[in-house]
Amino acid sequence: MKIAGVTKCPTGIAHTYMAAERLEVTGKKLGHEMYVETQGSQGTENMLTDREIEEADYVIIAADIAVDGTERFVGKKVFRTPIKPVLRDTEKIFRDMEEKAEVMAPAFPEEGRTPVFSFSAEKGREQSEMLRQLMNGASYMIPFVVVGGLFIALAQSFAGESSSSGLFINSVFWDKVHKIGYLAFELMYPILSGFLAFSIAGRAALAPAMIGAMIVTNGELLGTGEGTGFLGCIVVGYVVGYLVRWMNTWKTPKALKPMMPIFIIPLSGVSLVSVLFIFVLGQPIASLMRSLNSLLVYLADSSSTALLLGLVLGAMIGVDMGGPINKMAFFFGVASIAEGNLRIMGIASSSIAVAPLSMGVAAMIGVSRFSGEERGMGIYTVLMGILGISEGAIPFATSDPKHVIPSVVTGSAVAGAAAALTGVTSAAPHGGPIVGFLGATNHLMLYLLCIFAGTAVSTAMVLFLKKKSR
Repeated sequence: MKIAGVTKCPTGIAHTYMAAERLEVTGKKLGHEMYVETQGSQGTENMLTDREIEEADYVIIAADIAVDGTERFVGKKVFRTPIKPVLRDTEKIFRDMEEKAEVMAPAFPEEGRTPVFSFSAEKGREQSEMLRQLMNGASYMIPFVVVGGLFIALAQSFAGESSSSGLFINSVFWDKVHKIGYLAFELMYPILSGFLAFSIAGRAALAPAMIGAMIVTNGELLGTGEGTGFLGCIVVGYVVGYLVRWMNTWKTPKALKPMMPIFIIPLSGVSLVSVLFIFVLGQPIASLMRSLNSLLVYLADSSSTALLLGLVLGAMIGVDMGGPINKMAFFFGVASIAEGNLRIMGIASSSIAVAPLSMGVAAMIGVSRFSGEERGMGIYTVLMGILGISEGAIPFATSDPKHVIPSVVTGSAVAGAAAALTGVTSAAPHGGPIVGFLGATNHLMLYLLCIFAGTAVSTAMVLFLKKKSR
């Protein structure tokens, strides 16, 4: 058969390309003609041609967030799956494809027709779709926060001084770098809301969601003293997304159709969000954010609760190595940075590198316990760990999940607990030793020690378990 595929993960770095390679290799092994498009951090690569789509017997969409250009597949047999099952058992994906693929209908069909991928399908699919939409917003947001966090961290590292009124930058140049960092941070909120709404309803939802996010993060405008933070932006994204999705189903006269995306939808969306948050939701969500931030500060300040917090967040980071649970913990850290609580990101940053570092080191020193292919990946995997790319450990986890995943989760939890107990912080929403070397942490040696502790535990554990399994 001829099969077209599209892969896309939240960060667009590792999972996207690993899933594409698995589909291509396994598809050819099964005798199929494969064409796989990747929608990664560098944009769309190997874009499917009209002819490849037309001739395809099936289309496989392997994605954890919204995929661009799905309208191309209307009328084709489409099988949708998260990326993780592709990496775990690729051959099963092709079996499921033939059994479960459905003909894709238009997203907004004419009256009397039901779209195959409608949001009202079933509860499990609804929950999965909502998580995918949130991850889509987060994936577009992350580069802005990373750049902003690193600029702020560099400025504070090279020119920051403490005073009775707080931290200030004693250099004109680094002060400008510091301000650029905060500008990037301010963009985080409209990007999150905008692309969350975009994943639900398309381009028409961008403007009202982004403007809505700027409204709900302005405490003076809301009359709450403080804005609603990331929680308000998430609510805005969903409200605007489903509002616009509903408005797209309206039967409008032909003369009004061109005005819908540039006038009627933005005006209606911004008006609704403004009224809803200024008079109804602004105060309770702002109060909830204040309470949440206070709780996190309290948990991080007490040694007993900090240990538990570090263990839980560290384990979440390690459990699926860049998957949805990992991203939720990471997103929690990013949101805490925005609220000025850098210790939560310190826990996440310390844990992120443990999986690739430990698997890379274990593959290089435990020669008899790993395959030749895994041993060859050792140095490359360690490099990914240094750069904070936890997805580097995925090939090891997929080949031996019973021993690798418990080891990685344990080591990541140890790193998180160590970071929580020592008060390590991170001003950059990223992980690995690279964050420390760029000056984003408050104590480089302690930060590296936390990573080393988690890596050592994970490495020793996986070598012990693999030895016992032989």
